[in-house]
Amino acid sequence: MHMISKDIFSRLMDITGINTLTGLSKELGYTENWGTTTRKRGGIPFEACAQISEKHNVSMDFLLYGIDNERKELDVNDLKVAVTEGLFTLIQLKLMEPAEGVKISTMATAITDEIITNCDIENKLESKKTI
Repeated sequence: MHMISKDIFSRLMDITGINTLTGLSKELGYTENWGTTTRKRGGIPFEACAQISEKHNVSMDFLLYGIDNERKELDVNDLKVAVTEGLFTLIQLKLMEPAEGVKISTMATAITDEIITNCDIENKLESKKTI
């Protein structure tokens, strides 16, 4: 992937709604000719990207590379299956032993619920099968 100054400035202007490099320069607190000069010499405005990223809640990947890293939908059932398989592996390797009477499915549900809660994951999908 290559960072192209012209494209980065275009994205900065699109995000801010500013149509000129002079206006963008003023918005960012630079001299009026900063944007034109930086773009002409092919400079990458990292500080400006960081400022716009924070102010407009846009990823640096998008500003620098044009990559849109939207959250992918998480299939909660797939997560539970993966956690369950991980627990089975830990038990088989004798790295973990469940307390008497505790089911692996109960542990997997508790772990999955903690992941969903603490990682700010939206639980949109209904469970397809029980584990």
